[in-house]
Amino acid sequence: MSPPRSSAAFDSFNEIATVRIELRDTDPVIWRQVEAPTSITLKVLHRIIQAAMGWLDYHLWEFTIDKRRYGLPTDEDWGTEPRTDAAKVRLRDVLRLRTTTIDYLYDFGDCWDHQLTVTNIRTGDPGLSARADAGAAAGARTGRRRAAGDASVRAATVAGADAAAA
Repeated sequence: MSPPRSSAAFDSFNEIATVRIELRDTDPVIWRQVEAPTSITLKVLHRIIQAAMGWLDYHLWEFTIDKRRYGLPTDEDWGTEPRTDAAKVRLRDVLRLRTTTIDYLYDFGDCWDHQLTVTNIRTGDPGLSARADAGAAAGARTGRRRAAGDASVRAATVAGADAAAA
């Protein structure tokens, strides 16, 4: 007989969240929107962001959530503050009730600073594939790439992106 499953862990396996990724300090705002299971680790979320934004994962990165830092395990010799291993924390573990804001820093030299807004947590439909949307200046710097595996990317005009956000 198998042990009883944790209801929260089991439910999160079927939960999907909408994640809006905005690259800060750009005009117009460069953004992507993806849907991801809440059961993924923050390290997997990093990979999704890399694919959605067209980054090539050549640089260090970290998430900051409620003043707590998550990323690759650090070595004390680097002289950096300790951070929690992102491979050991699931998205569901850091979510707040309605909306969660996450800071994501990619490339500690160039400081590509992103704000993630996680909303609309709901039961997923196993018959649907992942979805990703691209906002203003999509394709300008990052090229037209497929995001998050099978996800189709729909480029939106600035006006369309503003209308979708309203």
